[in-house]
Amino acid sequence: MAFWAGILVGAAFVWLAIRIGFYETWVMLFNIIISVYLAVFLRPMVAQLVPIADKTEYGSGLIMITLGIASFLILYTITCTFVTGQFTVPFPKILNTIGTGFLGFLAGLLVWSFATLLVFVTPLSENVFLKEVGFDTQLKQTNISYLCWWSNLVNKAVFSGANQRTYEQLIEEMEPATEEPALTEETDEGPQLTSPDEANEGDKEKPRKRTPRRNRPRRPPSRRNISLEEPSS
Repeated sequence: MAFWAGILVGAAFVWLAIRIGFYETWVMLFNIIISVYLAVFLRPMVAQLVPIADKTEYGSGLIMITLGIASFLILYTITCTFVTGQFTVPFPKILNTIGTGFLGFLAGLLVWSFATLLVFVTPLSENVFLKEVGFDTQLKQTNISYLCWWSNLVNKAVFSGANQRTYEQLIEEMEPATEEPALTEETDEGPQLTSPDEANEGDKEKPRKRTPRRNRPRRPPSRRNISLEEPSS
């Protein structure tokens, strides 16, 4: 069900892209990529500046969704004012239909992948209902890989050097730690019989306690050891 929800989100963005055009859709996809990138890479900085925001279990998700929405609104305002609002670029009709739909679908999948990331970095990922509808490990790997592919492209363009932190490392730092219960081995077998040799070996390992000589009980004299001497006449 979660897979089809992602397809529906992509289809909704395809419809929106066809209505606004190829040029505007390309600008929208660019704004979404930068917003998602900033939401993840600026989260540690915001957590250091405002420590109380990252103390709760939902802190990472709230910080990222706030940064993502704020970044998109700022970029959307700038691009509408200075780019798409100033002039339009005409494209062929086939590009306005097929190309626009393709870009819109990519933008929709990116938004859906970011939404699933917000779920998996919070305790909502342990919800039974969400697991039943498809929020499992396979969905996590697929959507986060798609998200990381776009963001790593931006990361390579912005940073240079081998010491840069990858998108995957930042996401792993945000994942809630889960304590694994101790595993206990249980067998259905009944009491096992040990051989006499094993029993003797176990007895040899256990040191025997010796009681002091004075505390040992004395045996009564045996009648067999008593000799009666007849008196001599």
